[in-house]
Amino acid sequence: MKKKFIAVIAALCMVISMLSACGNTEGGSKETTKPENKETQAVTEAGNETQAPADETEAPDDMDDEDVAEVNMVFLSMGPIPNDLQLVEDALNEITEEQINTHVNIEMIDVGSYDQQIGLKTSSNEKMDLMLTLPMGSSSFNNMAAQNQLMDITDMLNEYGKGVLDTVGNLVDATTKDGKIVGVTTYRSLVSSEYIVMRSDVLVDLGLLDKAKNMKSMSEYEEILKAVKESDKWSYLAGIVASDGQGTCMPLSGGYIGVDSFDDAYVYDQLGDLNKVIAINPDGSDPTVQNNFATDDYKAMWQQMRDWYEAGYVYKDVTTTKEMAEELVKSNVAFSYFSQSEIGVEAAKTIACGMPMTCVRIVTLPISTSSCTKFVWTVPTGATEPEAAVKLMNLMYTSPEVENLLAYGIEGTHYQVKDGVGYYMDGQDSTNCGYHTADFLFGNQFNCLPFEGQDPDIRTQAKEEMDAAITSAYLGFSCDTTAIQSETSAIVNVLAEFRPSIDSGLASEEEYQKFLDKMDASGLPTIMAEYQKQLDEWLAANK
Repeated sequence: MKKKFIAVIAALCMVISMLSACGNTEGGSKETTKPENKETQAVTEAGNETQAPADETEAPDDMDDEDVAEVNMVFLSMGPIPNDLQLVEDALNEITEEQINTHVNIEMIDVGSYDQQIGLKTSSNEKMDLMLTLPMGSSSFNNMAAQNQLMDITDMLNEYGKGVLDTVGNLVDATTKDGKIVGVTTYRSLVSSEYIVMRSDVLVDLGLLDKAKNMKSMSEYEEILKAVKESDKWSYLAGIVASDGQGTCMPLSGGYIGVDSFDDAYVYDQLGDLNKVIAINPDGSDPTVQNNFATDDYKAMWQQMRDWYEAGYVYKDVTTTKEMAEELVKSNVAFSYFSQSEIGVEAAKTIACGMPMTCVRIVTLPISTSSCTKFVWTVPTGATEPEAAVKLMNLMYTSPEVENLLAYGIEGTHYQVKDGVGYYMDGQDSTNCGYHTADFLFGNQFNCLPFEGQDPDIRTQAKEEMDAAITSAYLGFSCDTTAIQSETSAIVNVLAEFRPSIDSGLASEEEYQKFLDKMDASGLPTIMAEYQKQLDEWLAANK
């Protein structure tokens, strides 16, 4: 588009005001609706509406001499692709064309095919200017960075993305490779904890709700499991089910539960290893890489689960069912399960399970590289408008208007605001709303309105929790696994063979030892040596 077209666009468009407050913003939200056409636009300011005719609007002087940049933005959809994606794209462009002289083409890809599609786009050097990475697979941040598929955006962030850098602070270290920033973590609640999630109705009926809410040890949890199993009314329920449909009953993403008191639970940093094989003490006192599954802490956790399995507290079909824990609760099969989650977990699990759930925190995990590299905004090497992409990132991380638009759609069309909280429009819900996505996928979750079912102050609470969280001494380290791909693939096969029975307590001690031996025979010592070598080099370079 040339200068003449810019003037036409500017003459037709007024600034859309969808300024939505965070849960901790006084005065609630300013409600606006998408205009019927682009010739006039209601502008809300401090609760008073004024209307300006289109012919009085002029293009900003500093943009008048530039072509409009065209940015292809690619991210995943956690569910079906929203029907009103085009409406949201149009609303976003009313903002971006006015503020950063950029037209945005949004492409949402279903999460199930995201990894494959990103791989195809990358291999064909298809234009992607701004892209969100997945936690694992070929489209993960670590993999794409190792394959040199991401641009160095350090200088561009310093010039066009100061708001991004100010927002994420030292968390940018997690996405910095060899001194070059090659992505930025989504700024969300990065503090995860391990929880025990239990059906509230069962606890109330057995008079155990207060006991559950105040429990501080695994012994107390076991007493509750025993009471459920021995009750006439609820004995048909499985005491513990797998959280993920893969037999994973035990928490395995940074915390061990093999001790009785929750206060004594031990945490580890997995150094970006998404297979949970690598473990290291996050406080920096002992930089020795360990085999997670061979540690005393893991073995104690397995023994605890083994005891519960033999006592009949674990779901008998735990190693064969493909259903997630929430589905098993919803279908009246399960009483409880372990889950890693963030603040606001009780509301989230209540919605997911379709009934009130009581969630008790066991241990809080440190912020680590793994925390920060699950979802990362990047500029792929196939980008043709990298500067404009970084400008768009800056809006995503600093503008509540843009954050709420990308997360919830258009206020007045897809959601409404009541007392600082977002709600579906009357007559709508998650099944028939034209647009609604996950609030943690975009730049700054703390700029997003809390949504129906969440505490109005959840953003303030989450930010305070994150500011007070422990950060791993190894934040910023991740291993380049290029040299150990064959060993890593072999270990993945071993895990698939043994993990379901190990994690559920079904495996005997003999089977457990066979698992450890087969990992060693499949190349785990080589993997650990490579991790240790790279970690030692990283520590030396970051003294």
